[in-house]
Amino acid sequence: MPVQLTTALRVVGTSLFALAVLGGILAAYVTGYQFIHTEKHYLSFGLYGAILGLHLLIQSLFAFLEHRRMRRAGRPLKLPSPLRRSVALCIAAYQEDPDYLRKCLRSAQRIAFPDLKVVMVVDGNRQEDTYMLDIFHEVLGGTEQAGFFVWRSNFHEAGEGETEASLQEGMDRVRNVVRASTFSCIMQKWGGKREVMYTAFKALGDSVDYIQVCDSDTVLDPACTIEMLRVLEEDPQVGGVGGDVQPPGEGMAVEGDQVSAAEAWSAHQRNISRQQ
Repeated sequence: MPVQLTTALRVVGTSLFALAVLGGILAAYVTGYQFIHTEKHYLSFGLYGAILGLHLLIQSLFAFLEHRRMRRAGRPLKLPSPLRRSVALCIAAYQEDPDYLRKCLRSAQRIAFPDLKVVMVVDGNRQEDTYMLDIFHEVLGGTEQAGFFVWRSNFHEAGEGETEASLQEGMDRVRNVVRASTFSCIMQKWGGKREVMYTAFKALGDSVDYIQVCDSDTVLDPACTIEMLRVLEEDPQVGGVGGDVQPPGEGMAVEGDQVSAAEAWSAHQRNISRQQ
């Protein structure tokens, strides 16, 4: 059966199911029919509750089946040497809690993916932002593979005292540091998260096959990169994949390695995306 026809049938089927559930819920709510109830109606179980319970049961069943399918497919991704993909992890940092940032960088260091490039871009270059560069040096620095650059500007706004020549020199320096280093940290003029991600994407260019992104308060599962890459490699129609992000504690987020079919979608760039 053609892929387009299959997709159309799924869309129609899902829409009809949603309409049926909605109609049933509305009818049950309007009629107020009750199967059982106490004498003074303190407790009751009616048609409305039955439909909601059935809907929850169906959702749980499909979630279980999808989870089992993903667990069975959880074998390590093995790509032939000529087809081995390169991935860069971009971390956006802005006035992050020091403990959270350390946990994020240490988790990035533990990711089980060969030759993973890590790029941390700090949104701010003031004196009070330098502690994030110090943490980068503490966790990922100290080797020839690490590089950093404190930039007075960003790609869309020149810093104080910058000339056209020095601005271009700064852009070239950012690209060189990011591309030549396994671990790199760029501190730049404040411009917001979009500016931070633009710097990482612009500096990397086409030097890697995929780009994975996260915030600086995210603890990454060691298998997250290879699991998300698996989805992209197995289905050419998928343009981007989002990880299972869970909050284990106040202020922190964990990106797991299990990716459901509902979290993979085409033509979007979220957590890991194809380089065009």
